[in-house]
Amino acid sequence: MQTAFRREGRNCIIFISGRITIDSAPVLRALLLQQLESAVCDTVTVDLYEVPYVDTSCVAVLLEVLRAGRARKKTLYLRGLRDRPRFLLQATRILPLFNEVSHDVPQ
Repeated sequence: MQTAFRREGRNCIIFISGRITIDSAPVLRALLLQQLESAVCDTVTVDLYEVPYVDTSCVAVLLEVLRAGRARKKTLYLRGLRDRPRFLLQATRILPLFNEVSHDVPQ
C-alpha cells in the first residue's frame, strides 16, 4: 500500500494505491486518524481509486475513522470505490454509512 496527500482548502485528500490488508491496515488507520486530528482538515477524503483489493481489516479501519470523524464533527468522504472494495462495502451493508463522492477519471 502506498499513500499520497493533498490539501484543497479545508479538505484533506489521501490517495491510496495497492492492496489494503491486515498487514497495511494499521498504517492506514494511523494516517487517517492523524488527518482527522489536524486542525487544517475539516473534511477528509479517502481516494480508493487505485485500490484493487481490501479485506475486512480495511472495513474495520474505515468504520473506526468514520466514528472518530463524527466525534470530532468532521466529515469523511470515500472517493473512487470500484470493483472488489465496493463489493465488500456493499456486501457488509455499510456503504450507506459513508459519504461518497464521484471520482473524476482523467480523459
